[in-house]
Order: sequence, then structure tokens, then C-alpha cells
Amino acid sequence: MNGEQDWDAYPPGTYVPPSQAYGPPPSGGPPSQPAYGPPPWYGAAPGYGQVTPWNLPDVVTTWPYGPGRPGVATAAIVLGFVTGGLTALMSLVFLVAVASGDDDLPTTLLLLGLPCAIGLIAGSAQLVHRNPPGVLFGSAVAAVAVLVLVLIAGAATLSGDSMLGLALFVLFALVLPVLTAIFARLPRVRDWANSA
Repeated sequence: MNGEQDWDAYPPGTYVPPSQAYGPPPSGGPPSQPAYGPPPWYGAAPGYGQVTPWNLPDVVTTWPYGPGRPGVATAAIVLGFVTGGLTALMSLVFLVAVASGDDDLPTTLLLLGLPCAIGLIAGSAQLVHRNPPGVLFGSAVAAVAVLVLVLIAGAATLSGDSMLGLALFVLFALVLPVLTAIFARLPRVRDWANSA
């Protein structure tokens, strides 16, 4: 089999016997290239920091952190809608309570949550369209202020189980507007909204 090409293992024109891999070709010309090694399009490895087709940086076409909305901005939007919706729902419940005769000071002050709810929903809608989160942040802070005011008014006018119930309600109600204000004020959310 020496000198014959094995047709099953090598396609025609690709097999070079080992004896001819590095010597002069049979015609006596210059030495031939080796039959193995890197393909001819394979060049030297690029130097440090050199850009090549396989290490191109990702093309960023929008704000500095990528093309999409950051997760914290999405969280601020969702929190704003949820907080605003729940605040509006509870304000309607308190409106019915006040209309039916339960007109103590804390319940009446809780009606101030309705403008906060409108601001939270409007601020979230603005942030969806990459407008600055100022309305969302301000409405969340206003909702926190209303709840603190209700707690102070309850401490001045209520006692016993009524005060305990109001304190627990306010503590649970504070979680969402506080989180909304924190997320709306994060630098990454503000940078994303201001880069539009």
C-alpha cells in the first residue's frame, strides 16, 4: 500500500505520503508545504487589546448599560402601578366608610391617599415612556407622609385595640410606597429615564 492513496480515508488530492511531506517535490523544486498544520486563513494570534472578529465588543446603541430597560426600572414601574391601584382601592373603601358615618380623624385623613394613588399611576405610566421618575417618587413620598400623618392622628385620638389595628394597618401599608420611592430614586433608573 506504500505509495497508493487510501481512497476511503482521504479524498482525492488531500493525502501526502509522509516521505513527501517535507522534502522537495518530485520535480526537484523548492520544498513543499507540510500536509498538516493550521489552515491558510489562520493567522497569528492577535496582540493584547487588539480587536478581531471574534472578540469584538458588543455594540451598544442606547444608554450606557445596554439597549433594554433595566430591571430596577421595571420594578419601579410595577411597584408604582400596584401601590397606586391598592391605594386607590383602599381610598374608595375609606370614602364609603366616611360616607356611612365613620368619620373619625384617621379615616378621614386616609382619603388623602386618593391623590397619591393618581400620582403613583401617572408616574408609573410616565416612567414606562422613559420620562423622569420625579412624579412617581414624589407621589410615593406623599403616600408615606399621609400614612405617617394618619398614625400620628390615630395616636392622638384613638386608644386600645383601635390604635393597635391602625398601627398594624399603617405598618403594612408603608411597605409598598417606601419600596416604590426607593426604586424610583435609584441612580440607574434616573440615568435610564434621562438618557432618552
